[in-house]
Amino acid sequence: MSAPRDLDEILRAEEGDAGCAASVERLDAFVELEIAGEDPARIYRGTAIHLQSCPACRADRDGLLDAVWRFADAGPE
Repeated sequence: MSAPRDLDEILRAEEGDAGCAASVERLDAFVELEIAGEDPARIYRGTAIHLQSCPACRADRDGLLDAVWRFADAGPE
């Protein structure tokens, strides 16, 4: 279990932070760039900033990345 965070940390937004809605919308493209070995922060800077400060969106990104690696050889049905 993670340590509790204070309200200032939760509400703090970095300059350029895309926010949850925009980041989730771009998450698949962000992960595709990571899989390709590229730096997604070059194209999706706001999403990269957001993922550093939002544990929920970071968990979504990590789960998507894990699923891609885990099922990469599965192919379409």
